[in-house]
Amino acid sequence: MNANAGNAVRIAPLSPPHADRIDAIARSLPAWFGIEEGLQDLRRCAETQPGFVALHGNHLTGFVTLAQPFPETWEITWMAVAPDRRRQGIGHALIDTAASKARNAGAQLLHAKTLADSHPSPEYAQTRTFYRAVGFERLIVLPDLWGPENPCLLMVRPL
Repeated sequence: MNANAGNAVRIAPLSPPHADRIDAIARSLPAWFGIEEGLQDLRRCAETQPGFVALHGNHLTGFVTLAQPFPETWEITWMAVAPDRRRQGIGHALIDTAASKARNAGAQLLHAKTLADSHPSPEYAQTRTFYRAVGFERLIVLPDLWGPENPCLLMVRPL
């Protein structure tokens, strides 16, 4: 994968040693990852779930963690790209790699949860725009999953 000329990025399988850098990226994005309980869950997922990392040389610049709740569906549990590397195609490459892995394993849908459109966060408006750009569609709002102050939007991408 080449995200912008001269910025070769390699997508590699996630492994537990990546967890420290994943934690650092998440903590550098407090508008998205500002809840300590969530950061702890992200750390656990980075150490135990499958996924992928984006590497520029040996520098980790992005990640996606995955869960497989059913054989036909895979879930993006966590995803981020380092602030200085956003808008360079890294997120697209991570999603495309995750979708390919899920499809090759027989899955029919890839899904992700994010804050619903009714939430005023401009950062999560960017997240929804990103997911739409990589082929996800809005499926349903789950207003009570994370509590009424954080309405959950379930988005899906057919594989």
